[in-house]
Amino acid sequence: MFFRKIKDYSLYIILSVFIVSNALLVGYDFSSKKIIISLFFLFTVAACFYNKGSVKEIITYFNYIDDAKMTKRVSGVISLASWLFFAFSLFLLNIGLVWFARWLILMFVICVLISGVLTFYDLEREGNSIFSKLKLVFVSGSSVLYFITSAYAASYFFRMSNMDISSSPLLEFEWKLAFFALYFFMLLQPISYGFFLWAAGNLKGHQFISALGVLMLTSFLLVAVPRWAVNFIVVVLDGVTNSEWRNSAMCGTLNINEPNERYFGFNTDKYTVYFSNRNGMWGFEEISCIKDEKNQDSLKRVSVSESNMPRWFKE
Repeated sequence: MFFRKIKDYSLYIILSVFIVSNALLVGYDFSSKKIIISLFFLFTVAACFYNKGSVKEIITYFNYIDDAKMTKRVSGVISLASWLFFAFSLFLLNIGLVWFARWLILMFVICVLISGVLTFYDLEREGNSIFSKLKLVFVSGSSVLYFITSAYAASYFFRMSNMDISSSPLLEFEWKLAFFALYFFMLLQPISYGFFLWAAGNLKGHQFISALGVLMLTSFLLVAVPRWAVNFIVVVLDGVTNSEWRNSAMCGTLNINEPNERYFGFNTDKYTVYFSNRNGMWGFEEISCIKDEKNQDSLKRVSVSESNMPRWFKE
């Protein structure tokens, strides 16, 4: 009986081992890793062809056939696609194809979001009370969180640059929005975990898998956000200062125009400078303009803060 069950569920066991082993091996490197992972991938593909009945069962599990509830069918197909993108992204990471893996991870995120939205839409249409409670938590909690993170973001920017962020309106908006998003994604994980526990006893089929996908995504964000927070900060600063700040600074007869610098101020005695990827560093400086009656003007640079340029995935 035991061996018969193993034979009946062999494909499910192989797929589970393939996903788990690839997830555990990400970040590790040894000489035969690519060969072992590639052989296991070929073995998994062969097992799928050999167990076509089990593959059909998996597809049927996700493919909810009901013309009256087309959103459930679409949600199921997208949920299945998200798991395929996730599994292949882990495989590509382990064999060194990082660039392709990045895009598959992005597709996994997009599919989970779409599937989650459609699942919540179906729950609301069916009159489920959990959706109303989650909306109340999101609206009230988000308002309080934005108020707190806005104050912290303004204080953090002042400490980094010695500049009042309200002087730069577009930077203030995107900077505070970025801080709100970072903390929002971190706090989203315990909320999604609570929803998953509820879904385990109330949802079936692909809707439960969609809830699991949302939990996986928020768990990934919980780990990634603290690690990549500086990356997002630099991206925001690069984009906003490039459009709102100036490309040059004047001091009497002098004119500064460095390609990796942006200057806040115009024809003034002091400029705030944001520099990015300047000798592998990013940060803020202050430039004081010292004018001379003999037209021997000079500049004095004072470093306010400086950090190493962040990295994303390592190639």
